[in-house]
Amino acid sequence: MADEKEVDKTEVAESDTLKIRLEEAKSSAPVLVVISGKPLGKSFFLTKESMVLGRDLSADISIGETSISRKHTEFTMSQDGIHCKDMGSTNGTFVNDVKVDAAVPLNDGDLIRCGNTILKFLKEGKIENIHYGKMYDLATTDDMTGALNKKAITDLIGEEFSRAQAKNLPFTLLMLDIDHFKQTNDTFGHPAGDYVLKETCSLIKNKMIRQKDALGRYGGEEFALVLRETPLRIAIDVAERIRSAIEKHNYTFDGRQIPVTISIGAATLDSTSKQPEDLVATADKALYDAKNQGRNRVCVR
Repeated sequence: MADEKEVDKTEVAESDTLKIRLEEAKSSAPVLVVISGKPLGKSFFLTKESMVLGRDLSADISIGETSISRKHTEFTMSQDGIHCKDMGSTNGTFVNDVKVDAAVPLNDGDLIRCGNTILKFLKEGKIENIHYGKMYDLATTDDMTGALNKKAITDLIGEEFSRAQAKNLPFTLLMLDIDHFKQTNDTFGHPAGDYVLKETCSLIKNKMIRQKDALGRYGGEEFALVLRETPLRIAIDVAERIRSAIEKHNYTFDGRQIPVTISIGAATLDSTSKQPEDLVATADKALYDAKNQGRNRVCVR
């Protein structure tokens, strides 16, 4: 019996990860978490005295949902706590299903509805604030490259397609594919291939695009780049700068230099695009044109 009790004894474990999370939580700002609508699960930390939620890309809390006005709801921070008020939006702002116009105080756990999007308010200093943000990142990020994963970029293409169509805004999609990637893996090894993917994403994300643009890994060595409110002529310039930068970039792994080029296909929203899949298909055809015409080039459909 003594041996049985010893085997069943629960050990006391000290988790460094838990300690770190608790310390992060103590200093975390109040947050709004999207619990219904898109981007589902995303956290928006309230870090300024006044923050505006709206469809406009310049809004502090930008949500590309057509039922949300360009400037929909304002959140203000004071010694009395967080307040929210409607900014004359078309569909109104609701706190716990009660429509609000003048500023009202928010309590921990309150639900704020703006158009078809529902956000949950969490006060500062709670571990949930950190948890929701990390869960969203895990659910939407490609582990290897740090770009959005395929589901996240596909959802974003759909959202931006609907928004651009509804508001008559320009929207261009680029599809990018690293040339001869199998040959890179065969010649330099798979770790080198992984390095090329990571380095290419880092170069594009950190140096070649705006904060409001989005890069996603569409599959293997193929990527999709969402260029919000961007006409085709400007998107072609962006694509050409990316192509040139990658061709000139010094890719070195384990002391060996790796030649890397990329092919890019561009498509813009027009009357022939009835749904997001049409735009993706058109950009893909342009990408195949670039491949068939010798690679390391930009083609448009």
